[in-house]
Amino acid sequence: MSELSSYKIQLNQHVHTQDIVKIHQYAVKNDVNMYLYRDHLIADVKKLSKLLSFFLLCKKNQSLVLIIDGEDAKEVYHTIRKLLRKNVKTEPRKEHIIETEKSILI
Repeated sequence: MSELSSYKIQLNQHVHTQDIVKIHQYAVKNDVNMYLYRDHLIADVKKLSKLLSFFLLCKKNQSLVLIIDGEDAKEVYHTIRKLLRKNVKTEPRKEHIIETEKSILI
């Protein structure tokens, strides 16, 4: 069953390039639609250059939102969490609110 899930991610430290590449490779290999969102910026995880730029501009202790669209979103989340276990603190979002006044262009 296809589902849309989002998770809050709090960066404890900067994410290393090899970890960013692992996330990208996982998304491409498993055909997973994932997006990272913060401060009105969004990055498609399958686009390595955008993903690298997104993390390059992230600050330590900044929070992000990981959006997963597709099959087995919970399993995908746990895989990403394992890849980033030393860099981030994660938790499921408690509220899913659609803001009709805002739009996001990917």
